[in-house]
Amino acid sequence: MRSTQQPRQGLPKYILAALAGPSISLSALSLPLVVYLPEFYSGELGLDLSLVGSIFMVVRLLDIGFDPVIGGIMDRTKGRFGRYRPWLLAGTPMIMLGMGMLFGASPGVGPAYLTGWLLLAYAGWSILSLAQLSLAANISPDYHERSRIYAWWQAAFMVGMMISMLLPKIVSELGYHGASAGMRAMSWLVILTAPIMVGIMIIAVKERPAGGTQHGSDLRSYFGLLRHTIVRRLLATELLLGLAGGTTSTLGLFFYTRVMDIGRADTGLVFIAHFAVGLCGTPLWSWLANRIGKHKALAVAALLYAIFQFLYLAAPSGSLAGLLTVAAISGIPYGAIALLPRAMMADISDFERLNTGAERTGLLFALLIGTWKIGQALSVGLMFLSLDFINFNPAPGALNGSSSLLGLMTLYIALPALLSLLAAVTILRYPLTAERHAHIRKELEARERA
Repeated sequence: MRSTQQPRQGLPKYILAALAGPSISLSALSLPLVVYLPEFYSGELGLDLSLVGSIFMVVRLLDIGFDPVIGGIMDRTKGRFGRYRPWLLAGTPMIMLGMGMLFGASPGVGPAYLTGWLLLAYAGWSILSLAQLSLAANISPDYHERSRIYAWWQAAFMVGMMISMLLPKIVSELGYHGASAGMRAMSWLVILTAPIMVGIMIIAVKERPAGGTQHGSDLRSYFGLLRHTIVRRLLATELLLGLAGGTTSTLGLFFYTRVMDIGRADTGLVFIAHFAVGLCGTPLWSWLANRIGKHKALAVAALLYAIFQFLYLAAPSGSLAGLLTVAAISGIPYGAIALLPRAMMADISDFERLNTGAERTGLLFALLIGTWKIGQALSVGLMFLSLDFINFNPAPGALNGSSSLLGLMTLYIALPALLSLLAAVTILRYPLTAERHAHIRKELEARERA
């Protein structure tokens, strides 16, 4: 049943677009980092497969400890320039430099090079994404409007992913062949768009005054947030979905080129088909969330994701059209899986402020992003170790036996489906409904008027 809460006047579209803009740069950094970079370093640059997977996993796990520190500092930041906008400025040059060095690497680089620039890129990504998500939660307290805000955020994110996935094909058609040409093109996408999008957001989006009167944002407060059932259930769902998505992202390039027998330059088209449908479906998920509740809409999306994974079994090997069709269908639930947990965490920030009087939006999003990072880190590390275990050879042109290819197909199709099914079951019992959030907002507004 739909909430009786009356939505406030919607934000202007130019504000939503400005707020979502940096997602183009963030997505261009995040997805290629998982899809192309491990294969680039293990295949083109000759680093050991297991070593590359381990570096990604360890660096990502180390990066998780960075999030609560930065989130807590953001919550305590004061000044006439705002709480989150200074951090947008801080994170932008970090991702620009990190992306340029990681994707512009030449043969001869070693593990230390990969580790160091990964740390910088991930730190910049954390700062920029935390500031953006926290500011998005700040500009509207309305349950339904937040679905709209994060729908725009997700749409921009998918636009960035589609552009970055298309770049290898474009540079190949222009005559620049080889993995390194496509990698450098993706790095320039981030380098050029990040300062422009962040600059527009800083100018156009103004913060609302912070509502919290306390600022307990240390590590004790960070882990103390886990005492809430709503936080634990949302994070468990995010972890399961992060593992599922991280698995398909990590293995996608190998699955498409070795099992489905698609050319490497055409793999970007597969990702584009997936994200294009996801982009078109994002407004529908926002609408459904406002009709049946965000947690129920997320459960539906996770269930569909699990079902659609098995459609890859029906795609004929060597058929780009068949693979594009299945990838497009599997993209239907993608928008919900990304946008709804972030909109739900914004609602939890109101719940926490009512209970404690503290502003902990930054910490809450640090928890959410940290959980997503755990899923990404574990999926990269574990999948590369699994590929090594099944004797899969990632080198370009290498021949792999039928048992290795069967293992790769099982990891790509069955494992994400199982994880998504578990996520659907987990989130169904999520207790922070639209009705309960309306009551929370009413009490918060009464307190602020007093």
